[in-house]
Amino acid sequence: MKYRIRRAKRQDVKKVAALAVEAVEASISKMRDVPLEEVRRFRKKDLDSLHETLNNNAIGIFIAENIEDNEFLGHVIVMSGYLESSTGEEQGYIFDLSIKPQYRRLGIGKHLMKTAEDFCKAGGMKYMALNVTASNDSAVDFYENLGYETERRRMMKRLDKTGGNDADIRIQK
Repeated sequence: MKYRIRRAKRQDVKKVAALAVEAVEASISKMRDVPLEEVRRFRKKDLDSLHETLNNNAIGIFIAENIEDNEFLGHVIVMSGYLESSTGEEQGYIFDLSIKPQYRRLGIGKHLMKTAEDFCKAGGMKYMALNVTASNDSAVDFYENLGYETERRRMMKRLDKTGGNDADIRIQK
């Protein structure tokens, strides 16, 4: 199959958002117990204003489509100039990479990532960052194979399922 990568147009935004909502299941941490439908509602709401970013030169939405029939295959959403929280350095940041399941492992994701990296390089970025759910082994492997490394770890603790700290803590009002 031959495909092309191009910038998204207004008519592509609904397809981008729908695929991102469909694919969000793989990004849910095994430590969370939010129902899938609630996660999908949140993700959809999060992407409702995606069309407003089309004219923002610091944000790139790129889609992969089949050359023969223009079928939408996947997308990447990237931002150039995203501030790193510790150093304040500007960097590229991947907000979402989603490929339709039947088109995975064909090199489309790799090609979309290269397009996102080139977009950020053209914007003067020295670094590229992204978040990936630790339990999503296939995504972690994919990014590691592209040269991404763990820079920091976000840690989480369930407060409602632990006995807490044995220390006697009193909060004064």
